[in-house]
Amino acid sequence: MAYIGNSPANVGNYQIIDDISSSFNGSTTSFALASGSITVTPAKSGQLLVGVNGVMQEPDDTGTNGFKVSGSNVVFSSAPASGDTFWAVYQGQSVDIGTPSDDVVDTAHIKDNAITTAKIAAGTIIASDVADNSITNAKMADDAVGVAELSASGTASNSVFLRGDNSWATAGSTSASDLTSGTLPIARIANDAIDSQHYAAGSIDNEHLADDAVGVAELSATGTASSSTFLRGDNAWVALSTDANTTTKGLYEMANTIAANYTITTNNNAISAGPITINSSISVTVPSGSTWVIA
Repeated sequence: MAYIGNSPANVGNYQIIDDISSSFNGSTTSFALASGSITVTPAKSGQLLVGVNGVMQEPDDTGTNGFKVSGSNVVFSSAPASGDTFWAVYQGQSVDIGTPSDDVVDTAHIKDNAITTAKIAAGTIIASDVADNSITNAKMADDAVGVAELSASGTASNSVFLRGDNSWATAGSTSASDLTSGTLPIARIANDAIDSQHYAAGSIDNEHLADDAVGVAELSATGTASSSTFLRGDNAWVALSTDANTTTKGLYEMANTIAANYTITTNNNAISAGPITINSSISVTVPSGSTWVIA
């Protein structure tokens, strides 16, 4: 059978080279090589065992001594004479099959159709490469799958979440003692489940706070806490009156002892119901243009 290009080397076998001595003439040095009339192409001189007149010839890729190979020809350093005898054996070379291409090796070509941890390089398999339930946690590289695959029990869904102790809990079932500050979004928190020590300021809205969990400023549905407002008993924000000069009580009460230093505002007057005692080392300052009357 003829071949286009180099013929197969009958890998691993020794092949007897066809006799070329009929072409020896004392001047020609290069001769074509064949085995069974099929051209052979050694990769290097060392693959040939050559004898001329029963004398082993030295393989020399430089061509200085003995012989060398050039493509499918043997080239002698000295031309064999007419009548010289010839024999040669071609030693088939080993084959490098190379590295298999991606996705060409399937389970049918793996011994026992089984993949074990010993056959898996750490970190080489990701979730999308794994058949359902076929590889255990021990066979997965770190960070190869999500929490739903790594949990020993439970199933991830919109209504459950994985707690810090690696157990699955139903959304809304977590109490304050189960939480670390800042670990759960509002969507995972049941109404009235969180107290003030388990949330960062501004991170949880009113509907997710337990009653009395925070101050009145956070619990009011309307209004804004400030130095000029206060929250009445009906949960309404009311502005403080900073200029009141009437009372429905019929009288004003004041202490009859001044126990802290006091300075009347410039150009303001003051009145006190006497008698008044000013404690030792305490002073009341009446600036120019102001008057203090003790009635």
